[in-house]
Amino acid sequence: MISSQKPKASQSQFQVAQKDRLQAFPRANVQGEVIIHDDSQLYIAPLNDISAGGLFVNDLVFLSEGSQVRIVVKSPKFETAVQAVGTIVRVEGEKRRGLAVEFTSISSRSREVIQNCVFESRMESALKVV
Repeated sequence: MISSQKPKASQSQFQVAQKDRLQAFPRANVQGEVIIHDDSQLYIAPLNDISAGGLFVNDLVFLSEGSQVRIVVKSPKFETAVQAVGTIVRVEGEKRRGLAVEFTSISSRSREVIQNCVFESRMESALKVV
């Protein structure tokens, strides 16, 4: 008998997928504010870090993994506010409270704004080390 159920990903498979995402989209710690809308509620949370592939917000743990959300990110580091649609891929409630959102739809302009910010932040960090 062939099972039609999809096998569950192991913790190590999740870690590999997460590592691949992190390598594909470098991230930076950026101060700002994230407005998240899930079709029923509007939330505002502090931005922890961001990449062209997604973001992590602090303190917000009220949404469920797998939820689709609309996002607006505002930061003094951005030339303009960033808008995107995403999926909540992780909710953390212990050591680091918050949630991770993977972008599923983002304009090329918003992606460029994020990439420029990440590049500048990484350059600033590199220069501080020297």
